[in-house]
Parts: sequence; C-alpha cells; structure tokens
Amino acid sequence: MASFSSEIIGRDVVDLEGAMFGVVTDLRLAPTTGTLTHVLVKHTDEIDPERLPWSTSNGIVEVPASEVDRIANFVHLRR
Repeated sequence: MASFSSEIIGRDVVDLEGAMFGVVTDLRLAPTTGTLTHVLVKHTDEIDPERLPWSTSNGIVEVPASEVDRIANFVHLRR
C-alpha cells in the first residue's frame, strides 16, 4: 500500500466536469481489511465546504472511496 499511496497523495482531484476540486492529502483504510474507505482532499479555496455532502474539517474533505470514478493523471470524482 505504501507505494500506491505515494503515487496518489499530491495528485489533483477533479469533479465530473473536470473542474479542480482539490489535492489528495491522505488515504484512509479500514483497519481490519486494508480496504480503501476515504480519500482525504484539501479542497480549493473556491469550494464552499458547507455545500458538500461529505465531512469536512480544516479544509480537508473526507471523500468516500465509492465517490471516486477513476484514478489517472487526476483523481476523478463521480460528481
């Protein structure tokens, strides 16, 4: 997992339309299975965290792994 996480952390995150959402700061795994549960994203200043459907603290959004459409040059969200 260490090599996978080092490839993802720091990668830009874009929404469904390709607009910049933020940057991956960390990954959260289920302790018993090691399954990816959340991608932690530092959102851009343009994002209003009050309007997001996910938990946000200090500018970091906990995006559920199920909301990630794909990982390529960017991390693409489903919405």
